[in-house]
Amino acid sequence: MSEHTAEVHWHAEPYPVLVGFGAGFFLPWAFMFQFVYNQGLFAIVALTLAVLMLLAGGIGWVGATVGVIKDEGWSPSAMLMFIGTEVMTVAGLLVAYWVMRASAPIWPPEGTPEVAAPLFATILLLVSSVTIAIARKKQIQDDASGFTSMTIATIVIWVVFAILTVMGWSDMASQGLSVNTNAYTTAVYGMTGIHFAHIIFGLCILLLAIRPALKGKMSHSYARSMTMYVHFVNVLSVWVLLTVFYW
Repeated sequence: MSEHTAEVHWHAEPYPVLVGFGAGFFLPWAFMFQFVYNQGLFAIVALTLAVLMLLAGGIGWVGATVGVIKDEGWSPSAMLMFIGTEVMTVAGLLVAYWVMRASAPIWPPEGTPEVAAPLFATILLLVSSVTIAIARKKQIQDDASGFTSMTIATIVIWVVFAILTVMGWSDMASQGLSVNTNAYTTAVYGMTGIHFAHIIFGLCILLLAIRPALKGKMSHSYARSMTMYVHFVNVLSVWVLLTVFYW
């Protein structure tokens, strides 16, 4: 009677660590240096490090899984840890906003023009949760064409949302509202800017899935992680909308 011992292979990658430090450490410090401590130079340094870590980590992380059909399934776990890091970071910023909002006698500060809430843009973005869910279902069914078309639909929705966000910033700027006008505009630019950064990062993840999908080399692990990220960013958009614009 022969016995077979299964070996466990741990797949170690440095890329999630880079993404975690970039998004969870240097990015918050960049905002604190700028808006809390008024240290512009340190803010630029921290922001540069955050962007470099996010790009290097994100591209490396994606490259380690995209196009790999038979992977070890570790990507969703890594994505879950990344989302957990992001949740803690965003929660800290939201709590800081809530404290500032609750302690202010008048909000927004007196003299602040009305800022239009991105209600339509947020509803549109939530539609991408449906399209990415369909894409994931098509991928499970080995329907490369269906997966690709639904992923492209998700990309289009996110691009439109990004354009609407920039248009919102442009409208604020036309009213003379900058990031340093008052605490409210700082919150609006800051929170929507953080969400916008997640949109850009997500677009990179989505775009990198198209080519291997067309070749039938899309890994289930990558597709699942991509779906998780889309849902997370969409939930984040609701939190930003309700907290900054409707409270």
